[in-house]
Amino acid sequence: MPVKRKIGKRRTGDAAEVKAWAGLFSCGYDYFRDLKPYGFTAKDADRPARAAASEAWKRLGKTYLETVWADRFKGPGQRQVPWAVEEFGFPEGCNHAG
Repeated sequence: MPVKRKIGKRRTGDAAEVKAWAGLFSCGYDYFRDLKPYGFTAKDADRPARAAASEAWKRLGKTYLETVWADRFKGPGQRQVPWAVEEFGFPEGCNHAG
């Protein structure tokens, strides 16, 4: 009898989670529903996502600032400080001098 094929579980690492939270961290809204794989599926998912953002920011904020935010073009009309920094402050261990 053939062995039943196992389907691997979808695993997401910190990099994928940072990318998913990036929209909300930058402007406070998940416009593209990137957080859907993390359980924020309702039509008005921004409210519960904002409630969970504090915990996510503590875990992922430093990585977000060092990777996603550092790579952004900050030209005229662009936010100079991400929404999450305005809302929660800089994450622990983050060098925000520059």
